[in-house]
Amino acid sequence: MNNDNSQIVNLLIGLGVSRTEAVTYEALLHIESVSIRKISAYTGINRGTTYDALKKLISLGLVSVRQGGTREGYTAESPERIYEIIREKRRDLLDATTLAKKVVPQLMADKKRPAGQPLVRYYQDDEGVVTILKDVLQTCRGLEQPEYFAYSSSPIRSYLYRKFPQFTMKRIAEGVHVKVIAVGEGGEIAENSERKWLADDADVATSSYTIIYGNKVAIISIAQDDTPYGVVIEDEGTANMQRLLFGQLWSYLK
Repeated sequence: MNNDNSQIVNLLIGLGVSRTEAVTYEALLHIESVSIRKISAYTGINRGTTYDALKKLISLGLVSVRQGGTREGYTAESPERIYEIIREKRRDLLDATTLAKKVVPQLMADKKRPAGQPLVRYYQDDEGVVTILKDVLQTCRGLEQPEYFAYSSSPIRSYLYRKFPQFTMKRIAEGVHVKVIAVGEGGEIAENSERKWLADDADVATSSYTIIYGNKVAIISIAQDDTPYGVVIEDEGTANMQRLLFGQLWSYLK
């Protein structure tokens, strides 16, 4: 029995149900109230593992058990129960968000850094780039004037938003303004943004993207194996210097 492409299996896995549990539930959707032995034979999963999966599915309300003489029969509950599982997870996430809003600021306040020393973080792969971009939006939300500045180059543009294509839409929705100095041709002007161009030097490699936001400077670049990576420097003096240089160059460009 091949369940790799089953939509119901993939849906349940996305909700935190294990593949074994999801396959077991799908099997019960296709067969009547049956014993563990028959379920195991249908799925190819051993009885002990099937029993554990059924216990979890019963706790989720996806499976019910009925006593018939000396044997127990297991039956799949309506798939509509999945909606309730989603609602429960939403409630849990809201509770977690409320708690995080209390705990995270406390942790950040307690986090000590030697005076005068910058905090440097390194990120790798597309997921690392997504983390940096989300930090840009989050940081800008807390600024009196939600704005950031960026140096862009054509070699990195195809990598920047490929795992976060909704970034620009979110930036616009949150009222975050951006000024971009683009090195070389290309790049489009989006809403709530300004862009100026700087001539490219064909003899100099410029495959990087620099973002100046709040008290942070992020540099995103591409390794030789085409893997994106980024470094974020959290230091007010560094950010102010980069912001000053950006402003001078911006006023110079037409």
